[in-house]
Amino acid sequence: MADITLNSYLHQIYSAYEDYNGEKVASLLSIEDPHVLSTKLTGSNFENSVQDVLHSPLAEMVILHLNVLKKVTEQNMDEALVYQCQFGQLFCKILQGQKDENWMLPIMEKICHDLRRIALSAKNVEDSMVRSEDSAPTCLEKAADVIMAMFRICAADTRAQENDTKRWGMLSLVNQLFKIYFRINRLHLCKPLIRAIEAQNLKDRFPLNQIIVYKYYVGRKAMFDSEFTVAEECLTFAFQHASSKHSLENKRKILTYLVPVKMFLGWMPTKEALEKYDLTEFYEVADALKVGNIRRFNNALRKYERKFIVSGVYLILEKLRMILYRNLLKKTCLIYAKTQIPIAVMQAAMQWSGYEDIDLDETHCIVANLIFTGQIRGYISHQHQVLVVAKQNAFPKISLSES
Repeated sequence: MADITLNSYLHQIYSAYEDYNGEKVASLLSIEDPHVLSTKLTGSNFENSVQDVLHSPLAEMVILHLNVLKKVTEQNMDEALVYQCQFGQLFCKILQGQKDENWMLPIMEKICHDLRRIALSAKNVEDSMVRSEDSAPTCLEKAADVIMAMFRICAADTRAQENDTKRWGMLSLVNQLFKIYFRINRLHLCKPLIRAIEAQNLKDRFPLNQIIVYKYYVGRKAMFDSEFTVAEECLTFAFQHASSKHSLENKRKILTYLVPVKMFLGWMPTKEALEKYDLTEFYEVADALKVGNIRRFNNALRKYERKFIVSGVYLILEKLRMILYRNLLKKTCLIYAKTQIPIAVMQAAMQWSGYEDIDLDETHCIVANLIFTGQIRGYISHQHQVLVVAKQNAFPKISLSES
């Protein structure tokens, strides 16, 4: 394929197109196929050669694809993106014109996959994180617009028979959009996509590899929305079903978010499991959390701050502080061995554990919040400045993992 001639390439794609072989056509129109290594495809006047062999609209698709290859070879990713967007827009019209057939879905998926990759490589992708709301769309946003247009066509195809409906292409497009929206920090745009997929009667019958990716991103979004039960369910599904040649790396990526979620629900990871997936930075956090040691918790966050920020879990780990305080105050109550514990005693415990500048009022607030969220069963007697805890089950278990 690296030395394939233009004539041979055109005859291959013509044959596949006439046979309605969507997978083969998709490969021949992808920037990841070996034909891209050939230097014989984008010579002078290749547009005329394409039009002589192929009919419309296939000729226009191939010409746009070869222009993309030419610009990618020249490392001109901005112009490559322009051509790939035009390719996607043309394909939208073709796809919309097809009634009761979906053999082109593999082509659509390849176009969108390549579109996102090219957009990532384009020079202004970094601007997506710092641009103002009224500035020009970034490369990734342009790509997302084209992908969204295809998504609307697929979602609207409700009259075709199940085997022929374009709705089978929805999840692949949603996953590409998720990858873009997470990259440019537009997570609010994920919500209508999730609703659209959950409303589909096909939602459990999409290809497993697509469902895994979908669950991974839905789990991450739920984590950021503090919906930890949903996050745990989705990320656990993705972790348990991830099985490919890159399985270990995929599982590690999933665990980066699943571990903090599990800790929120009271499940502490084992050192062995974290070592297996090279995530030992979480062990120091979990160990400090389990025993309620504020100083060790702060040191662990400080030590691995960069790692946690890059992976996007730093702020989530910061939210674990209330569980940290709950575990510390539980130990304090057990040591004090009474159902009435002075707030000053709790303040002293917090100061000893590492929260040195905490005052009595702030201790009151922390205890009140723990009572409000159900992590402590009891009440504060402001008159006597004491916490009165229930005689039984004063500190309800966060999960079955807690002894």
